[in-house]
This record gives sequence, C-alpha cells and structure tokens, in this order.
Amino acid sequence: MRIAILSRNKKLFSIRRLRHEAKKAGIICDIINPLDCQLVIDGQETRVLAKSKPLPEYDAVLPRIGASITEYGLSVVKHFEIQGTYAVNGSRAIAESRNKMRSLQVLAAAGLQVPATVMTRSTQGLRSAVEAVKGLPVVLKVLQGTQGVGVMLVHTPISLGSVLDTLRTLDQDVIIQQFIVEGAGRDFRVFVVGNRVVASMMRTAPDGEFRSNIHRGAEANIVKLPEDFNRAAVRACKVLGLQVAGVDIMESHDGPMIIEVNSSPGFEGIEKATGLNVAREIIRHIKRVKRKKNAVAPK
Repeated sequence: MRIAILSRNKKLFSIRRLRHEAKKAGIICDIINPLDCQLVIDGQETRVLAKSKPLPEYDAVLPRIGASITEYGLSVVKHFEIQGTYAVNGSRAIAESRNKMRSLQVLAAAGLQVPATVMTRSTQGLRSAVEAVKGLPVVLKVLQGTQGVGVMLVHTPISLGSVLDTLRTLDQDVIIQQFIVEGAGRDFRVFVVGNRVVASMMRTAPDGEFRSNIHRGAEANIVKLPEDFNRAAVRACKVLGLQVAGVDIMESHDGPMIIEVNSSPGFEGIEKATGLNVAREIIRHIKRVKRKKNAVAPK
C-alpha cells in the first residue's frame, strides 16, 4: 500500500508522526509539497507531476493543507480525486470547512447548534447585527483565520465600527458572532476519525485571554465528554463530509455548540494531553477504507 501526504513541511510534528505510523504499518508514505505539483489536463488523461516528474499511483492521499495555499491545494486534491485516488478529506469538504461562514451554514442547516452569527462588510445596521447575536460584547472573525489569528473580542459599538472599517479596507470578509459568556476562555477539541471520536481535550485560555487555542498559550487536559458532545462532533464531520477533523465545541446553556471544524488539525497538543495515538488511528482508518473499497471493486 502506498499513500501520499500533502504538506509543505515534512518536519511538522503531525507529519512526522503520520509517517512513523505508516512505516510501522508497512505502508509506503510519500510527503508531497502541493506547491511542487503541476496539474495536467490534455484531453486524454489527467496527471499530477511533482517537480516535472510523474507521480506513482497512490491508494490514498491525505491532505494537510495550510490556509495560505487553500485554493491551489484544493486544486491538487481535486486532481487526485479525478484520477480515482481516495482522498481522506475531499476537496469540497475542505473548502466548506475552511470558510467559517459556509461551514456554519452547512452545520446550522443540518440542525446542529452554532453561535448566532452575522456576516457583513458594511458598518450600516450594526445595531441590528449586534441584537441578532444577543448583544455586546461580540466576537469578530475573519473568514480564513486559523489558530486564533483574526479573532477579536469587541465590547463597544464604536470599536466594532472602527474594526469593521479597518478590515473592509483590507478586503476582509468578516463575521460577527455571539460571545458565549458561560463558556468564555474554555472549549473542547474533539478529534474525529471516520465516524468516531478518538481523542478529546479541554483547552483553557491563560489569564487575560478569551481565545483557547494552544498556539495562544492555552492549557490542555484530557477530558471525557458527555455523549451528546461526541455525537455533535461526529455529526458535524459527517454533514461536512470530513473523515479526519478537529471539532471545537463550547459548553452553552443550550448544550454543546459547534464553534469550528478544522479539516487539517494538528495533533501534537492532543496526543501529549491525552497520551493517545491519534496518528495511528488515522493510518488505521485509511487501511480500513481501502480494504472496503477493494472488497467491493469489480473483479
């Protein structure tokens, strides 16, 4: 069996762990920089070249695409899909999860609990926007931010208008979101592989910080979540079409609330906090899917 991991940095913890577990499972694992890929369509066949050389056939491709190269990376994943290669997370699923507003639209349409949200580029009608998200303070997010970057807590109408004006000049689409007071400074990262939760941790923000991202200095601890949290996480991945994802959930008065679904989650923090082998679960999932596909393939 041979798989490809699409990543710009083979030295990342997650990539090294995946490669290690693949090798232990007897799987050939190539790390391919998506930006090295040339996508060929010539009317007869679809090919992917890397540094001008044809790539071998892969049983599966695992996208680990950063936000800065989303569009090009999605084209690379789509090319593999057209060739019939199994993509652990498909191009459409990645695109929908990567855009914060689009993912919330899909999740809400499926009946999942998400924060009250308004998308706007205008500073007009701010009062009604604030009312729609249950009042100040509000959380402001740019659509493509990651690891807490581009997430702001705004306390006054004047500050809100000023920040929106600034972001509009930078051509940034913005969402205004409900600030969940009862869950402030704490959330749960739930790691889903296939149709089950393989690890979960509680992240607690440091003093003076409302964002609970590990990259912002949050403390991580293993946690056993209630079953309704696990069901919500698995359901969120299913409706977005993701096989591997990190789901961020906050506890609210209305129950588990999905904040975000990450299609390319790092797992250094969650492996260290829980002692669980997330990389092995991902590799095992790829093997299971491939076995099933081979079992139903025409002879």
